[in-house]
Amino acid sequence: MIASIVVNRPAAARQLFVLFHGAGDDAATLAPLGRRLAAAFPEGFVVVLPAPAARADFLAAVAHWQAQSGVAPAATALVGFAAGAVMALEATKESPAVAGRVVALAGRFEALPADPAPETTIHLFHGKEDPVAPYAGTIEAAQRLLALGTDATADVLPFTGHEVSDEMAALVLERLRGYLPQRYWKEALQADPTQAQGAV
Repeated sequence: MIASIVVNRPAAARQLFVLFHGAGDDAATLAPLGRRLAAAFPEGFVVVLPAPAARADFLAAVAHWQAQSGVAPAATALVGFAAGAVMALEATKESPAVAGRVVALAGRFEALPADPAPETTIHLFHGKEDPVAPYAGTIEAAQRLLALGTDATADVLPFTGHEVSDEMAALVLERLRGYLPQRYWKEALQADPTQAQGAV
């Protein structure tokens, strides 16, 4: 496998976070975010590695770490920066789903999706001052995802460039810890339809 940094390897992992950095960077670029994820999710297996150029290699890397950690796709979060975000977003087009969550930082789809990703929640983050990848791509992606019915959030941070700033990292943790995926909400309502009364 390609070079990687295992930030946290719990005895019995309940979640898997696979972080993919962009071209020209190394694993140390996303290691600080990896450490924050490990602190927030002590039972999470956290690994940082470069994003492969080929989609098949990307999917193989995800499958490898799922096997290493013993964590299923539903409890897997792919976190990508720049080129890593592109690959993570493209992976949401796979069926069955590769991951339950995808966090895209300063990246966009190679081509906007034509179908929803019902088993994946997608969190988009972008710096408004990004000179490398304009944030308009994130807005366009969010509009398409929501139109398709995919569970997605989008955050554009002012005064932030092509980087994973401290503010962006904090917001990533906030989304991962505090945002309840719509599929779980729908499952809860189906299990107890009376809860739907008065639901917004």
